[in-house]
Formats: sequence, C-alpha cells, structure tokens
Amino acid sequence: MYTTMHHMLKMAKKERKGVGAFNIHALEVVPVMIRAAEELNAPVVLQASVSTAKYIGFDLLAAIVKNIADKASVEVALHLDHAKELKDIQDALEGGFSSVMIDGSYLSLDDNISITCKAVELAKRYGASVEAELGIVGRGKVINKYPYTNPKDAKIFVDKTGVDALAVGIGTHHGQYQAKTDISLSALSDIHAQVGIPLVLHGGTGVKEEDLADCISLGMHKLNFGTELNVSWVRKAKEIFNDAMPDDSIRELLIPCNEAMKRTIQNKIGLVRK
Repeated sequence: MYTTMHHMLKMAKKERKGVGAFNIHALEVVPVMIRAAEELNAPVVLQASVSTAKYIGFDLLAAIVKNIADKASVEVALHLDHAKELKDIQDALEGGFSSVMIDGSYLSLDDNISITCKAVELAKRYGASVEAELGIVGRGKVINKYPYTNPKDAKIFVDKTGVDALAVGIGTHHGQYQAKTDISLSALSDIHAQVGIPLVLHGGTGVKEEDLADCISLGMHKLNFGTELNVSWVRKAKEIFNDAMPDDSIRELLIPCNEAMKRTIQNKIGLVRK
C-alpha cells in the first residue's frame, strides 16, 4: 500500500521498532527494494535525493513506486531526501511523492523553523508527511566533528513546525562505509527526553549494528541507509561485468547486482525490526 511516513512511524513507535529507509540510486532497483520488504513483511521507506529525483523525473519515479506499492502487501512511502529548496519540495509533491524532507540544518534556528513551516504547509495540501533536520549530520568520507542537536532547540523546533519526524545530529556521517562511527547515545537520550515525535537516524551505514537497537529505544524510528546499498551493488557489478561478454543480456547482468543490494536491505530490515 502506498502511504505516508506518518502512519508507519506512529506504528513503529507503538511497537518500539524501526522502519528502514533506503536510498534509490537508480530506477532499476525500485521493484527489488519493495520486494525485499515484502518478503520480510516490513513497512519500508524508499527515498531519493533531489538529484536522483530530477534524473529519473519526480512524476515518473512516483508513478512507478505507487504502481508497485499499491499491489504490495506492506506499506511503502516515497520520500524526498534532503531538499533545501521549497521548489524541489513542490515538484516532489506535485509529482506524487508521499513524503518530503526539508533540510534547513545549515540555517539559524529561526530561519530553519521558517522554511520548515512553509514546507509543512505545502505538504498539508497534498496529505504528505514532512521530515526536517536540526543539528548537522556529517557529510563526506572524512570524519570531522559536528555539533550535536541541542535538545531545547529541538523541542522549540518541533512545537513550532509540527513536523512528523526530526533528523538529529548525534555524531553520524553520510557516505561512510569503511569504518563505524562512535555515536553519542547520551546526546540522543537528552533529545528524546524533549521531543515526542519519531526521530530519524541519518548515515545509518556508518553506525555499529549493536547501536541500532539503542537508537530505536531512544526514539529513532526511521533509520536511513544509502551508501551500503550502493557499495553492495557496485561490488557485485565489478565482479559480474568483469566477466561479461559484449553480447550478454543487460538484464541478466543487472539481476545479480540487484540481488546483492536486496540482501543488504533485508539485513538492515532485520536489524531495525527486532
């Protein structure tokens, strides 16, 4: 069933479980991602960066996800990840996305609240859910120190914006897969004490598996994974395409790569649905 994040995160909070959110890197992987969730009877969020959504086409991507999701036995949401411009939010909503993220984490608290309120108002017109970010999740493969989200600011932000979910900085980093990050569970605990809505883990690939359960128990009910999916697909592709002949079927070459990604997705779903 095609739905927003709001209902599935509400249920995940009630069940004290997580919902896996997985980045779409190419249109080819969409059916595999939904099938991976179906086989484990788990809700799933498929998410696309602004650049990926523009590359595929907002409406084309949404139409394909919705078509498959409407026939699926589990809840599926299509989420726009890390949009910084309201125009991209608008394009996603008009195209049929069921959820959007407005990332004003680079702004002051007041400016972040302002742009987030505008995104929430836009999303309401389409019945879509909204995620925002407060504090900074590290970016790039070089580990730097980033400030943790201020718990008091988080409460003010949630109260004033009415978002469905909030991504917070606890020491995670995007794009990291060669090492694992030492996240601050104490910082997360302080944020959780102030905020009642579901929190979001970004940079899940770089988080130790044993820390995921603690993140969920401390309010993180949407857990994002992107880099690890791409890594598993590319590693298998290097192996498969290295031995391929020029007249081999493209479809047959892609299937093993998609299956490698599927195994990664199912491993993560198993960890967040314990």
